[in-house]
Amino acid sequence: MHKRYLLWLLFLCCITLLPAVALNLLLLQHEGDVASMSFAASDWQHETHGITYTPTLGANGMFKTLRLNDRLTGTDTVVFGSSTGMPIDNSMMPPGWRLYNFTQSGSPLSASIAQAEYLSSHAPQIKHYIIALDWSLDFVYQAAAIPAVDLSRPERNAVFAQKDSPSLLALLREAISYPRMAKLWDVLGHIARSPQPRKTFREYFLQLGSDEYTCPDGENLGKDFGIYNRGSCNGFRYDGSATYSDYTRVENVNRLIISALNLGSKYAKALQHTQGAIDPGQFARLAALSRAVAKNGGSLMLYMPPLVPGLEDAFLKHAVYSTYLQHTKRDLSAWAAENTVVVADFGQSERFGCTTAEFLDEHHADGACYQKIFSVFWQNGAVPNKPARATANASK
Repeated sequence: MHKRYLLWLLFLCCITLLPAVALNLLLLQHEGDVASMSFAASDWQHETHGITYTPTLGANGMFKTLRLNDRLTGTDTVVFGSSTGMPIDNSMMPPGWRLYNFTQSGSPLSASIAQAEYLSSHAPQIKHYIIALDWSLDFVYQAAAIPAVDLSRPERNAVFAQKDSPSLLALLREAISYPRMAKLWDVLGHIARSPQPRKTFREYFLQLGSDEYTCPDGENLGKDFGIYNRGSCNGFRYDGSATYSDYTRVENVNRLIISALNLGSKYAKALQHTQGAIDPGQFARLAALSRAVAKNGGSLMLYMPPLVPGLEDAFLKHAVYSTYLQHTKRDLSAWAAENTVVVADFGQSERFGCTTAEFLDEHHADGACYQKIFSVFWQNGAVPNKPARATANASK
């Protein structure tokens, strides 16, 4: 009796679990191939100028490098940094500037410096360098080695030859994990609700990416690679900026601020790291970069990304953190004055008219907030193609 029960239980597990594992393996086969997705997404965007999503779990450097190389001839402005600067697009720049947004997920200041150094040596047509200074992510405080980088176009064959595919055992472990099963359930639900279930099944399980579609705005074309954010045109535009179109926005800002002020929060830890003292090594390299760019007739602009309204003000009023953050701002102001570089402080986004509904979380503003910020910034004393000056707070 017990044996029969166990056999039936095993049979039921097999007929439910095995198909799910097989479907997840199909998804992983495409999603784990970062190189293939990057080349395919870049090729498609180069042809169509559409919006494409490359869900490479933060590994969007190859895609951005491919696109940068395709855009270099017509580009004179490049934005560097992490995802906090991804919404910056060409419409926010002064007339005549031609921007490519090279920001990448999780990219620290040290990486931005190396990338900018490469372009200053290899792409003299780039005149405007815009680099983020994220105190909230600890990037301005980190003492980091800055090795040279190569931003030349990746070779398709070489990349594939060096591809390190995960083992079958690793894929099976991932396929049976709870997050994968939960996402599979979402995908199956999407297929069930689709007006064309067979077509949707094919796009998810049998193709590297979705079919081409018209974005919700009715104007742009979209094509998504991987399984996330399908059909929403939540991805990168032709100028490298991100739409952030399918992410939720902040609702309870007070809860976020209280959490951020907690002793163990990443923002508090960033300030505690050096008690607000910026890393001299990175800023020495930035000073040298500014001189190199100036010799080529260009200019360097640094900016502190916007934070959700009320967050930075709360830190500036805190009994301990205010001392550290003021230390950072004094260091940056003194460095900017000494090196004749613009350092624009956008941290208190509410001073530019940004609202909590324009933030994904504490430190990710969307395009609407950045539009307001740059509109104020260019009007209030930031003069293109003139000697740069230090800016304590561009909204003043």
